[in-house]
Amino acid sequence: MPKQDTLMKALTRSLSGGALDVLGVHGVELEEPLSTELPVNTLRVDRVWKMKNQDLFHLEFQTKRESTLHRFLEYDARLANEHRARIRTVVLYHANVANAPSDLDIGAAYYRVENVFLRNLDGDQALADVANHLRHGTWEPSDRIRLGLALNMRLVDQNRAFDRVRELIPQVPDEAERDLVVSAILVLGDQGLTEEQRAVLRKELRRVSKLAEELYEEGRMEGRVEERVQIAFNLLRKGLSLEDIADTTKLSKQEIEDLARKLTN
Repeated sequence: MPKQDTLMKALTRSLSGGALDVLGVHGVELEEPLSTELPVNTLRVDRVWKMKNQDLFHLEFQTKRESTLHRFLEYDARLANEHRARIRTVVLYHANVANAPSDLDIGAAYYRVENVFLRNLDGDQALADVANHLRHGTWEPSDRIRLGLALNMRLVDQNRAFDRVRELIPQVPDEAERDLVVSAILVLGDQGLTEEQRAVLRKELRRVSKLAEELYEEGRMEGRVEERVQIAFNLLRKGLSLEDIADTTKLSKQEIEDLARKLTN
């Protein structure tokens, strides 16, 4: 999944260097992203990294209240079994969530997560801080999170804040730093947006960020390959020769033979 690899590498840098301090989450220095698929009856966590101290950092983003921590406990138990490492789990809650459990006592074990309620952070002030730092050339790692997550914080006017985010992103002068902001927005920051807002924002991100444009192109290429694979499946079912299918889809003969085996299995 090259698109996800590119995005996660950027997000790894985006969330490091003290960027999460603004959320009250300190001491996070990420080293590399890990697979989010857990073994046995495959489960998928939101995001997980190995940190520089070799512990794991497990990040969940919730737009609704999690009423019990049993699901996260299962995630972390499997992660611990898979990686034999200590785990720090942080749950980011959208501004529409006011409270959620932070611990779970199951008798044999006591489980705890760190909840961050974005409603406790002033999104309008976060954007004002970003604008001020850009104006005075005092950009700091936490500004990635202020700008990336502002739309999920407490806001007076969400539509006005949305427009402000769109104005500020192109003003980030360093291209690499702008890509780190974009990674935070694409993975975390657009969770609470409407579909229309998400489409508008992603279109504009492509205009100002090389990372966003690369992800878009990779997505288009992946879509084209998937489309060719589906066409090949259909032609195989109709009994066309491998040569004709290869000529039609531009897939290799080996790829088509692999698809044919899948059909017969």
